[in-house]
Amino acid sequence: MATKFIRKVVHKSVFLFSVDAKLVEQASDIKVDSVFISSRDAETDKIRLIKQKFSDVSVYVEINIFAGADVLKKFPDAKPVEAVGKATAKDWYVGVCPTHEGVRTFALDKIRRVLQEGIDGVWLDFIRYPTKWEEPQPYLLDTCYCPRCMSLFEQYVGEKVAAGNLEELALLIDGSYYHEWLEFKTDQIASLVSEAKKLVTAAKSGVKLGAFVLPWEDKEYGAGIKRLVAQDFAKFAQFVDIFSPMLYHKMCGKDVSWVKQKVDYFWGVGTPFLPLIQTESRVSEISPEEFVLALEYASAKPAMGVCVFFFDDLVKRPELLEVARRFFVGG
Repeated sequence: MATKFIRKVVHKSVFLFSVDAKLVEQASDIKVDSVFISSRDAETDKIRLIKQKFSDVSVYVEINIFAGADVLKKFPDAKPVEAVGKATAKDWYVGVCPTHEGVRTFALDKIRRVLQEGIDGVWLDFIRYPTKWEEPQPYLLDTCYCPRCMSLFEQYVGEKVAAGNLEELALLIDGSYYHEWLEFKTDQIASLVSEAKKLVTAAKSGVKLGAFVLPWEDKEYGAGIKRLVAQDFAKFAQFVDIFSPMLYHKMCGKDVSWVKQKVDYFWGVGTPFLPLIQTESRVSEISPEEFVLALEYASAKPAMGVCVFFFDDLVKRPELLEVARRFFVGG
């Protein structure tokens, strides 16, 4: 490609789906400022490998909070209850109830473990109520109405909330306790973020706390960002150093210009943000020209920069890897 990049990207980042010597060597050629890895790869040897290959790089670890078949297998009573009885698992995604104490403790223990590895930041993933959003028509879920959640909600409002069946219960809450329900759900998520912040602060000076957040605006999907997934950016901002909106335009069935629109939106959130852009050709293939635009739109001010998700996909498509190399390094 003949595209020439002029503007310098402030913060350049890649997410490694897997950490091995060959992949790290390839990623080090594009001179990034930070590398994201999964908590499963947050081991001393792998982190040392990244630090040795990259010059002055920050290592950020992604922590899965409220999702995963492995989590539900460990805590089978954490299966969420959906308002109309919809399945809370679809394809690879498995939702988990955020009020389950065992799940919450398990997540915090993972954070404690990775903080012992000398990393530079923790990024909370699936820090929300269940919904599978990364597709043109999101699989929307209204949860959780399990006995544990309802008991906690009754304590929250200070009165009994009773109905004949699940459908009636959901309608009662939506009609009579709408605002209380939003506050209750967003508090459940924000309280875990708060606990994570305490752990990060206690670990060592300079460690960042980040959160992967949905690219939904306030009025989309029936106020779904708060009503369904319970991500309240204002509550998060008390504890999170950096937001990372997941701007996966192809997965969401959007034109690449949507990335620019979302960067403009997150400007108003008022917290530093580092967007992620898609590399996987899900739904349809991403062309080099489209990838250039995604990089430019996502990293435009006021964004901090851009994170490529996943670097592994670029290795499979040399033309995209060359775009990333020239965008990050120059040429």
